[in-house]
Amino acid sequence: MTSGTKIRVPATVANLGPGFDALGVAVRMYLDIDIEPRRGSVDIAVEGEGAGELPADGTNLVVRAMDAYFDTIGRKPSGYALRINNRIPIAAGLGSSAAAVVGGLVAAGALTGRSLPQGDLIELATRIEGHPDNVMPALLGGFVVCYREAEGAALRYFRLLASDRLVPILAVPRGGYPTASARRSLPSKVSFSDAQFSASRAALLVACIAGGAGLDVLAEAMVDRLHEPARLGLMPESAQVEGALRTAGLPVALAGAGPSLVIVVPRPEAATRAEQVRRVCRARSTPWRVFVGEWEPNGALPA
Repeated sequence: MTSGTKIRVPATVANLGPGFDALGVAVRMYLDIDIEPRRGSVDIAVEGEGAGELPADGTNLVVRAMDAYFDTIGRKPSGYALRINNRIPIAAGLGSSAAAVVGGLVAAGALTGRSLPQGDLIELATRIEGHPDNVMPALLGGFVVCYREAEGAALRYFRLLASDRLVPILAVPRGGYPTASARRSLPSKVSFSDAQFSASRAALLVACIAGGAGLDVLAEAMVDRLHEPARLGLMPESAQVEGALRTAGLPVALAGAGPSLVIVVPRPEAATRAEQVRRVCRARSTPWRVFVGEWEPNGALPA
């Protein structure tokens, strides 16, 4: 690479309720990276969400992902200038860590001029970040179903486009919650009836998001019994907001591991429903931000 490169990575929403560790979708909220070669020095700047909180050194997740890429290809440049402009809320369930890892890997590939096969890139990103349901839509865009044929087998995916008849609304509390802590709350066993319930809702959810089904069906499709009850027990504010929105008939689920919520509504109702969500959030004791989003068909990799 002889000149600077710009990389854009979308935010992602995993699970969407019952699609635990299997479903993820990209949304239009971004991590932007500018990188250019330097000789003998590394300069890092962090702007936007997390500025002053996220490290501007070798411990930054973007830089750690770049170093992993350099190790993989056996080549490390003498220096570079890196500017990270993050607009994805941190520890909110919107894939900020996945975006950082994906952005770092793609930046390293651009900097060195050495590309990895897509499957190797997915595996490397997942090994660093741990959540393929966030990594894949960040890399590929769209609505992704991810799976392995067997334990230890290569990751596979099926990519769809989310229907433009539907709009995601994101409700984000000011305080984040670590994904690892939310993960530790999950039960080691679930009942057969709960597994069957969530499997049926996950199948219905794919049909709804890809096909643009109506509000009544979608609200039922976003109900989960595998992971949300345990996680919401740790997040009383999110539980209260989700409960109020579900009582009002809205399709709502934790975004990823939370504490943010995703509400999916028909496009003509987006403005009205967003104001409804804002009213519910304003009644809480902590501040919330509400974004009317769009699905993102493009990921960090060229289409």
